[in-house]
Amino acid sequence: LDPADFPEADIFDDESEEIDPVAKAIQLVADDGADEDEPTRTSAVILVSAAGQTDRGQRRKRNEDRSLRLDGQGVYAVADGMGGYAGGDIASETAVETIAESFREERFEGNVRGDLPRRAMELAQAVQRANVSIYQEAKRQPHLEGMGTTLVATRFALRKERVYLAHVGDSRCYRIRRGAIRQLTTDHTFGNLGLTGPHAAYLSRALGVKPEVSIDVIVGKPEVGDLYLLCSDGLTKMIPDDEEILEVIQAHPDMDLAVQKLVDLANQRGGKDNVTVVLVGVRHPTDLLG
Repeated sequence: LDPADFPEADIFDDESEEIDPVAKAIQLVADDGADEDEPTRTSAVILVSAAGQTDRGQRRKRNEDRSLRLDGQGVYAVADGMGGYAGGDIASETAVETIAESFREERFEGNVRGDLPRRAMELAQAVQRANVSIYQEAKRQPHLEGMGTTLVATRFALRKERVYLAHVGDSRCYRIRRGAIRQLTTDHTFGNLGLTGPHAAYLSRALGVKPEVSIDVIVGKPEVGDLYLLCSDGLTKMIPDDEEILEVIQAHPDMDLAVQKLVDLANQRGGKDNVTVVLVGVRHPTDLLG
């Protein structure tokens, strides 16, 4: 592969030894008007609840997927350690633990370039901090060189009717709204950069491979009744038809059961990879009272 043919492919960029590396945030808008500022209310106008599960699958010896659920902050994430690289499980674990620490301690220290709303910027800063942490760990332990992870993370602004998604790699976020499913993220693969052939499915972007990373930050307007599905590619490789994923979820209104059925189906189809699913439901505050 010639990196010059794919300037957006971060994995093949020259490594930088900057003391304070700067990530690049690329803002994308999922809904009309979502990029416009929304007044912050004095109380929550939406609430979210989630169900999640991770499974080793049928073929892999260990699970390199990790997930994160911080219900109080409306923060959820799925990370998939890069297969074929040493320390994939360490990379994904570092990613979710660093992001969790950032929100629990309100430490948003990652250096990010981009014009984002404050809450979106804080999410991107947490992701960049995770990126640097993974990279530095690999530097400290040479046998982990090259480890990395995908990441898809959401932050719901419960008093603003906004959701912010940070995305690197090919783990995905789907939204189910009024009976339709929509993929909100775009896989960072060479195929989506125009490459065809056997390398098209290779990642063009991942967390932890170098000290800087480009982060897609997607801004959306959640509605009561929405479901947001975060998943590793262990799900979508085995169930590539989005409509089939939708059918499973619609057939099982209980989110825990829907998650279980998706994992079970991925394993029934061969379970060639680890599979992780997090399903987040958006509710009106009064729906969760009592």
